[in-house]
Amino acid sequence: MINVIYGKKGMGKTKILVENANNFAEQSSGDVVFIDDSNQLMYDLKRKIRFINVADFPVEGSTAFLGFLCGMISQDYDIDGVFIDGLTYIVKERTENLKEFFTGLKKLASKYNVTFNISINGDNEEMPEFLKEFIA
Repeated sequence: MINVIYGKKGMGKTKILVENANNFAEQSSGDVVFIDDSNQLMYDLKRKIRFINVADFPVEGSTAFLGFLCGMISQDYDIDGVFIDGLTYIVKERTENLKEFFTGLKKLASKYNVTFNISINGDNEEMPEFLKEFIA
């Protein structure tokens, strides 16, 4: 399953994502991962959540990031949930160019039963059509 929180900067997407991650971790018997591009949110998350600052790794672009996620899941089959804050900042690509990324992510979520929760900055009127099926 993929859930996307989409909207303009400053509308509280990160706060919602952190709350959802903490709630998910309380209810999950598996592992939960939170990915961001800085350490700013590290202490807002419950101890059970594995925090990853993706800026510490040489991941550039959506293809490399999808590979990063595949590697993470192949290493730990107990991952139930992955939370990604600011996807377009992490991959440094425009939302409309992420259709293939979401196609691959959908396959990954289905095959390994992982729930992905992602925040993306953008104007609702300019939201790409392929993204609408994932809006939470």
